[in-house]
Amino acid sequence: MEIVPLRQQPERSLEIAQLLHSEWSALQNWSSIARINERLLLRNHPDRSSFTLLADHADGSLMGTASVIEYELDDDPSRRFWLGEVFTPVAWRGKGVGSALVNACIQYARNDRMDSLWLYTPDKQSLYQRLGWREIEQREVSGEWVSVMVLNLAA
Repeated sequence: MEIVPLRQQPERSLEIAQLLHSEWSALQNWSSIARINERLLLRNHPDRSSFTLLADHADGSLMGTASVIEYELDDDPSRRFWLGEVFTPVAWRGKGVGSALVNACIQYARNDRMDSLWLYTPDKQSLYQRLGWREIEQREVSGEWVSVMVLNLAA
């Protein structure tokens, strides 16, 4: 497995957009492939701190993706960078791809001197707690109850 920034392979943004849409199309933010693709391209512009990583198999197939997104939830300006759109196709689940992508996002964020990362999840709290994340609150996001979690990167 090789993890690379989407900035190095921008032509793959549509492939990622289609995968995210196939998983979460019932949710408003992922209901349009074109809008997802537009967000991916904007997020990965060289002038932005946000980014998307891809996990590639040796045969070139996409094993998963994860992003660091600026102000995914924008109601608290102190919560700037969010881990999001962590996705692994069914064939690659349970093989450590998601954890590898999350850890790579954390390392990229540390290298970029981000102080903390935030995320929200409806059902993966135990995975993120094992990786050092701490639950801060529970709230509704897009009609779904989620846990908001934080990882301090400054330590």
